[in-house]
Parts: sequence; C-alpha cells; structure tokens
Amino acid sequence: MKKFEIFDHITPRSLMAVLVVDQVEEAVNAANALIKGGVSVIELALRTPIALEAMKAVIDSCPEMIVGAGTVLQPKQIESVKKAGAHFALSPGINTDVILESHDCDLPFIPGIASPSELQEAIDIGSTCVKLFPVEPLGGVPYLKSISEPYKHLNIKYVPLGGISMKNFNEYLSYSEVIAVGGSWLTPKTLIKQQSWDKITSIAKESIGLIEK
Repeated sequence: MKKFEIFDHITPRSLMAVLVVDQVEEAVNAANALIKGGVSVIELALRTPIALEAMKAVIDSCPEMIVGAGTVLQPKQIESVKKAGAHFALSPGINTDVILESHDCDLPFIPGIASPSELQEAIDIGSTCVKLFPVEPLGGVPYLKSISEPYKHLNIKYVPLGGISMKNFNEYLSYSEVIAVGGSWLTPKTLIKQQSWDKITSIAKESIGLIEK
C-alpha cells in the first residue's frame, strides 16, 4: 500500500490556523492576515457551504499559504478538495475508505485519532502522520507522549488539535514527534466576523514570536 509523506507540506515547528468561514472574502482576508503575521499553514474546514469555493479563492489569491482541507468525512470529498487545490486534507476521526481514497488520489491525508486502537488502525492503512484530536480533553501533552511511545520506532508524526491555545502550544511543539500544532486561537470567529484582520495578524506575530527555538 502506498504511503504519503506530509512533510513536503508541513514543516516541523509549524503553527496551523483552523479556519471556519461563512463567506469567501473572510477566508481570503484571514489568510492574508495570517501570512503577514508569519503563519503559512491553514486547515480550512468543510463545515460551511462555501468552503470549497473559499479554498480555491485562498489558493489563487494567497499562493504562499499551504492549505489543508479539514473535516473531510466522506471518500467523495477527497477528489473535490484536490480539484479545489488543497495541498493536504485532514479528518477529525478515522475512516478507512477516506484514507484509501486519498491514497488513490495522491492527496496527503492526516486522519484523526484519539486512542491507541485508532492509531494502530491508521498505521495499518498506511498513515505516517495523524491528527490527535481533541488533544486537551484527552489529557494534553502527557497523553500524547503516552500514546506515541509504543510507536516511536515507526517514526509516526503528530498534529495535535483541540483546546490548544497561545498559552500551551509550545508544550506540544517541544515534542519531537509533533510536526505542527493547530488551533482556532489564531483565527477567532469573533475577529473574523468583525473583520479585524490586523488583530489576526497581531495574534499570528505574537504566536510565532513565542515559538521556542
């Protein structure tokens, strides 16, 4: 079974902004604000009717941005997000058919896992990078270390999401198996609705400045 490396798209010590938008313009403006602040990876969630259109618009207007399609729940969505130009895709949980479809479409895919059994399932299907979600309710960094330890020799990489904030993201980035940390603290929905793009840029800059070298 073919395996896909995500590392061409997400580099170690990255921050990934989780973006949910109701208007295409919100996505484009938020992406540009993040780029100005030094954040160049987003997960654009497929939770609204305009998500695919917004994804295309971001990719066209903000070529520096690495765009992941989030909340991919069905196999048919893989082809759709690839056509939209997504660089990779993610899901909140694990679905074998979705992962296999991503393999067939040559689209790097990060399945969501929350337990050792789900992690084992993802590995068996060919995943080399997983989304640990929702990481904070599950137990945070101690849980990440516990669940990953038996698989360290397989070089599995992690993208933790769920409850992470500016106050604790460095705890995750300091763990060598983590290649990126995601969260909505970078793109608060209130700021998007207020069109406070400068504030989003400031949050991004502050977060990047806090990354421990």
